[in-house]
Amino acid sequence: MAHHDDIHRFNRWARTYDRHWMQRFIFDRVHRTVLDLAAQEVVQPSAILDIGCGTGRLLRSAELQFAGAELVGVDAAAEMVRQAQASTPTGSPIRFQEATAEDLPFPAAHFDLVFSTLTFHHWYSQSQGIAEVARVLAPGGRWLLADFIATGPIKYVRRILRLHQFPERHELEIMLARAGLTVMTERRVPGLGGQVKVLAVAVKD
Repeated sequence: MAHHDDIHRFNRWARTYDRHWMQRFIFDRVHRTVLDLAAQEVVQPSAILDIGCGTGRLLRSAELQFAGAELVGVDAAAEMVRQAQASTPTGSPIRFQEATAEDLPFPAAHFDLVFSTLTFHHWYSQSQGIAEVARVLAPGGRWLLADFIATGPIKYVRRILRLHQFPERHELEIMLARAGLTVMTERRVPGLGGQVKVLAVAVKD
């Protein structure tokens, strides 16, 4: 993340974000799909990063599933980071900090799993963010990229409305290839009309 307007909006939204209807009907489904695919792709991750972590709900679920893993969440909205810290029980190993996808403050090849759930379309520079994910992804690691990927007639709606922040699949694959990444597998998020997919992305061999 993100454009300045987006950051301002998420800062204002932080206190009530977890009570929004989208949590139950969209984000919970996306999170379950991401965690299921993550467990299939990387059995015992030692370090997990969530880019655009919001209030930290996904990482708190990941803590239960991947015991012992280092868990880090970053968000461009300072109020989201504060809300995540306040919502996480004392003694939890999860760390949250303010940072953008385009400038991740972590060493290279550090994370076995990187999550981005419905945040990619907010990134200010998707190509720069992709390059940063490629940099911090450990050998054999996976980036679980979940977002709206227009398919069928929705592709034409996207073009008419010029929703360029939601790339079509071939455009996304070109950006990934430029950073040395490729899609290994994918899964549709159930109940969302097939428009939201989770892509397991890895460094090309």
